[in-house]
Amino acid sequence: MDDEKQKQMLELFGQYRAETAGSLDAETRRITDNIDLFEAMLREAFPDITMEVGGHHIMFMREGKSLSGEIASADTLIFDHGIAGKIWGPRYREFLSLLAIKEPLERDQALRRIYFDKDDPRCRGTSGACRPSDG
Repeated sequence: MDDEKQKQMLELFGQYRAETAGSLDAETRRITDNIDLFEAMLREAFPDITMEVGGHHIMFMREGKSLSGEIASADTLIFDHGIAGKIWGPRYREFLSLLAIKEPLERDQALRRIYFDKDDPRCRGTSGACRPSDG
């Protein structure tokens, strides 16, 4: 590759990095601000987790596994049907649908509220007392 072509590619890459830096920082902040919530959700879905680390991605180790697991983003964790099914049971699609229409900050707040209140007897059955749309 000639020097001029390489210089153009590096300039384009620099512009791309500058444009995406805000979104990368926002996702890292979102994960680290909510790592207690995401860790609790993962540990409920996978009781054999031995370690979890949040940064731009969520990394975790499972007992007896030599390779770490990785979840790319907060929404990847939230909307994973396998994980959601283990947490919310047969109503998981209802919860995911209601969370999906919210902006990320509002979604995280609603998720935090309903996740940590899900063992409240009012959250069981069809009463909907702990539905994500409740504020």
